Amino acid sequence: MALWKLLLACLHQVDALDNGLGLLPQMGYNTWNDFECEGVSAKNISKVADKMVELGLPALGYEYLIIDDCWADHRGKDGKLVPDRNAFPHGMKHVADYVHSKGLKFGIYMDRGRWTCAGRPGSQGYEEVDAKTFVSWGADYVKTDSCNGPDSLEDPPSAAAIAQYQLFRDALNATGRPVFLALSGWHNWYSPYGESLANSWRIGYDVRNWQSAWNFAIRVNGFLSDFGGPGGWNDPDMLVGSSSKTAVQMTPQQSRTQFSLWSVMAAPLLLGSMLSMGHHDLETYTNTEVIAVDQDPLGIQGEIVWENCPLRKRTNIKQSQFYDEIPACQQVWARPITDGFAIVLLNLDAEKPANVSFAVSDVCWSSQAFVGKPCNFFEEASVRDLWRKEHLGIRKFINVTLARDGASQMFKIKPIIPQAPHTSAKKKTPASTATGHRPKSRHREPVSSHFSVALETDAVHFLQQPDEL
Repeated sequence: MALWKLLLACLHQVDALDNGLGLLPQMGYNTWNDFECEGVSAKNISKVADKMVELGLPALGYEYLIIDDCWADHRGKDGKLVPDRNAFPHGMKHVADYVHSKGLKFGIYMDRGRWTCAGRPGSQGYEEVDAKTFVSWGADYVKTDSCNGPDSLEDPPSAAAIAQYQLFRDALNATGRPVFLALSGWHNWYSPYGESLANSWRIGYDVRNWQSAWNFAIRVNGFLSDFGGPGGWNDPDMLVGSSSKTAVQMTPQQSRTQFSLWSVMAAPLLLGSMLSMGHHDLETYTNTEVIAVDQDPLGIQGEIVWENCPLRKRTNIKQSQFYDEIPACQQVWARPITDGFAIVLLNLDAEKPANVSFAVSDVCWSSQAFVGKPCNFFEEASVRDLWRKEHLGIRKFINVTLARDGASQMFKIKPIIPQAPHTSAKKKTPASTATGHRPKSRHREPVSSHFSVALETDAVHFLQQPDEL
């Protein structure tokens, strides 16, 4: 038996993370995009907590305040992690208590290797000690990173890496305190195993700008919808704002597109800027209608239902820190939600605007749309623009002009189901008029098979099932 098959079999035989958390994607704030290693301190954490409350973010669901790398200094004689005394003079429990006093939940960072990514002490060999230490401080959330430990850049997965994550998972379970566990392994091969290891798992390297968002998140997560759901989520990394005062940034329209896409992806919404957050980003991150898409209780991750981008396979995406050029193409993502579908139309072309015409009935091409039952045919839907917050009436098509370089528009549609649907292909509305391709359903036969371009069998979200990885 191949190593990865043996590993997968073993994972199903061991106790999984069962903490009752992560029924919806986590929301909150992480220090890394704001500060990296400069300015991570008790003083600034208190300022962030105050700002989150001032902006009303906890009431919208942003409940976690997570300290990333660079807080630990060394291990004491008892083996316990000791915080940097200049940055955290009163210790981490004092900081956690302040965060809790604001009605927020406290998150901390560790690394499964010998050292963290910034060279601070890691948890290898200290998993039980660190789990107990974090719980004694009142931690509600732990992010586990992957620097300086055994790893595998490509398939098959690293059995040693999985084993390290299991050690900390079991140590955290043994404390008896429910703590949200976020795995930061950077590879999409974690997804088939993620639910047994953590409440969320990173699927690629850090998102620091629009180019990295495409390379490490957008084009990767299109393959992974089978593996995310209540209790455990694919994590395409933190949100990148448009403030020039943070360590990383996007343009305002790219930042808004990221928020829209992440919501359709059922991704964690972890803010990466706070103290310097501008009006545009605040407006983006407080749009309750878009947040509701991300937090929809069905917990179904959205998929690409139409695109004219070059075809690709998951195994063609290299798991290394380099950028491919973003293709000059367009995509439509769709996600079934409790009362309809959420849709994002995206223009990846960096040079030219694009006209996109999308048939609302084509949301049924999302193979996750109605697991276990057919997607009832419809031609028309009630359409609402989620950013303009306007009802657009009853439509068969959504016709938009998208600006260049990562522009998007987001809609919510409520299908109008005919009383006596006629499924004859001759009477169905033609598919989207733009030249492109739609993926074939993995779980059921498509609602209709007509299309002006032949369907491609290796389109973006034809992810190989676990027995093919």
